[in-house]
Amino acid sequence: MTGFLGSGKTTLIAALLKQPDVDNVAVIVNEFGSVGVDDAIFAQGINPNDVLLLANGCLCCSAGSDLCATVWALTRRSIPLRRIIIETSGLADPAPTLRQLIGDPRLRGVLRLDGLIATIDGINGARNLAELPIVARQCAVADRRIITKTDLASFAQVSELFQLLTSLNPASPIELVANGAIDASKLFDASLYVARNGAADPDRWLNAATYHARPARNRAIFADFDAHEPSPLGTWVLEETRPVNWALLSQRLGVIVAHHGDRLLRIKGLIYCVGDKGPIAIHGVQRLFHTPLRLQRWVSPPKTTLVIIGDVDARPAVEGIAEALRGSVVENGSATLDEVA
Repeated sequence: MTGFLGSGKTTLIAALLKQPDVDNVAVIVNEFGSVGVDDAIFAQGINPNDVLLLANGCLCCSAGSDLCATVWALTRRSIPLRRIIIETSGLADPAPTLRQLIGDPRLRGVLRLDGLIATIDGINGARNLAELPIVARQCAVADRRIITKTDLASFAQVSELFQLLTSLNPASPIELVANGAIDASKLFDASLYVARNGAADPDRWLNAATYHARPARNRAIFADFDAHEPSPLGTWVLEETRPVNWALLSQRLGVIVAHHGDRLLRIKGLIYCVGDKGPIAIHGVQRLFHTPLRLQRWVSPPKTTLVIIGDVDARPAVEGIAEALRGSVVENGSATLDEVA
């Protein structure tokens, strides 16, 4: 759970903890001060032992070393938790925090990242997006965006903010909330897998169809920031309907990510590979990637789709990824790495 100072993270989480189906959960709170406030609030709704405070720092820098250790300790409990909610400080960049969680080898086999939720103030959100780069980053990489204080904001304020968030990342759903009142089902299950049945839902996870109404900038690239009103961030979609050689593509992607990872905030995609019955799902944050997952079957017609969120100066990297994708195509449907290379 990320969001700028005063955007309603604490109110939202406190309300979630009162819902009957949000059980067996722990909350990790990041505060800059040595004495926490939010953790005391959350302890009113769940067992105080299930609320942990990381004080005196930001999860994306000095206190970050404590985060994975705290999460790991929670996974070692005799009675397994169902969910862990992490509330970042209002000034935290979520990408480094995600990178830490993805990169910790202890956590890979015991946890799944369900989603990144960003709260944004319905009254001040439009101005914050324009003036504070951290707010734009929080909302661009999030799987769900929550516009808060809608009971206090005007219709014009909420409408403007809704349009700005949609432009920033059209594939991430937006919910309107007052006093933290939202059903947990609209926040959870943002990952590739649906918790209630364990089945993969790649089309919902990627939600790439939302980009198709936008004009193509070139061959396979769609950019969602307006050329006349540049944003500090951009969202791109790359698509290829022909099968690719995954060994070759992954090798080329690795080189590009190694050189440009700081500009590539988040990459999600489904890869249409030669010889596979289903797609390979990939998910990376900056220079770190989850282990690719081979899914059993396609839900929609097979094609490679990559959704990339990055800084505006990430365009050369995106174009490099597009070229790597085209260069990995297997025209006849079968080839070895040496034949394609």
